[in-house]
Amino acid sequence: MPPAREEGYGRAHRFSASGSFGPLLRSGKKLRGDALVLHAARGEPGASRLGIALTRRLVPSAVHRNLVKRILRESFRRHGVKRAGFDCVLTLRARFEAGSEAALRAEAMRLFDLLGGPQPR
Repeated sequence: MPPAREEGYGRAHRFSASGSFGPLLRSGKKLRGDALVLHAARGEPGASRLGIALTRRLVPSAVHRNLVKRILRESFRRHGVKRAGFDCVLTLRARFEAGSEAALRAEAMRLFDLLGGPQPR
């Protein structure tokens, strides 16, 4: 079996069951940005996990929901927080507007920086 890519997003970096990050949403540290909220708590050392909670009310189009998830997963993959041992859940604070992808990516990276992970490469 070939080794996993360093910037991959394998099973070790995901929550295992649907809704398993519910307790993290109700407790834990919250970092708020203009468009995102990052809920975080200490997890297993060495591999952080990422959950993304989106609602149809804030992102009505399935195409845009998938785009937002793709942007947030890519930000997580490329950031050093992926190896810092946190459980993270990202939620939107406001309605997603098409064309704001770069701002969303920058805010996700800024929130990951605030969480205390190593700086991105």
